[in-house]
Amino acid sequence: MAIARGPAAPPSRRGPARWAITGAALACLVVGVLLLREPIGRWIFPDAALAGLIAQAEQALAVGDTATAKAGFLAAQARSPDHPRVLDGLARTRDRLLRTAERAAADGDPGAGLRAVEDALALGAPRERVEAVRHALLERSAPTTETLLQRAAAMESDDRDGALALYRQVLLRAPGDPVARAGRGRLLAATLADAARALDAGDFARAAALVGDVRRIDPAHLGLPEVEMRLGELGVRSPDPADGSTSSAPVDRAGHADAARWLGLADEAIGRGALAEARRAMETARTLAPDAPELAALQTRIERAEAARVDPR
Repeated sequence: MAIARGPAAPPSRRGPARWAITGAALACLVVGVLLLREPIGRWIFPDAALAGLIAQAEQALAVGDTATAKAGFLAAQARSPDHPRVLDGLARTRDRLLRTAERAAADGDPGAGLRAVEDALALGAPRERVEAVRHALLERSAPTTETLLQRAAAMESDDRDGALALYRQVLLRAPGDPVARAGRGRLLAATLADAARALDAGDFARAAALVGDVRRIDPAHLGLPEVEMRLGELGVRSPDPADGSTSSAPVDRAGHADAARWLGLADEAIGRGALAEARRAMETARTLAPDAPELAALQTRIERAEAARVDPR
């Protein structure tokens, strides 16, 4: 006897839905791992990149490559400012740079010394020690008075401003030096002669400016009264340092001795063709004596040398 059966139940959809959800979850997991693999790597191995930077910097320092060591330790410090190995590496790099500067001063190489001092200062070297090394560079590397006088004499015919700046540097060190005083007198006399010619040509403004320059440098120059009298007869007034109309003031005083040494270093660097070094020395002198008139002459000489280097024709 046949048994009656009810209608067949529809096929279950629970199986396919479960696999679809599982597949979507796995896909999301794979995408998440791909996107987050670097943060996950840093979470699992937090010091791997930092350790590599420190190891490279320490290896560079061990072979005396302070530039690479400096860059590596600074990069490591950006990741971990208080890491003991980073702080120790920075301190050892500073010490190595300062020792390099001291050796450069002893060897008469102010360019290398200045670069090492600047790098050490950038790494936070104690200012007292940096200044001590700078003083050693000045004392051991600045051109001698005899050297400055020889250069000034050789420059008188071609670069009057540069020669005058050198004579004034000598007089900053030794105010009574007869050779420097005579050289300065000759050049100022030549300036007054230019002023007289400017008067003859009717260029009263130039004549007045030149007379003002001479008065600022040597108000007792024997040639001043004659040209000033001619200016007065024509009703022309030369610039007066006391009225603020001039751009610079005299620096022939003992307080600017350090500036004079840096000016000497800049002059020496120009002579060797080390123009970047000359600029650094000049800027140091500018910081010590921003009103030094020698700065303008040095700036002009550096610019001329740079232009000649770019266009050697």
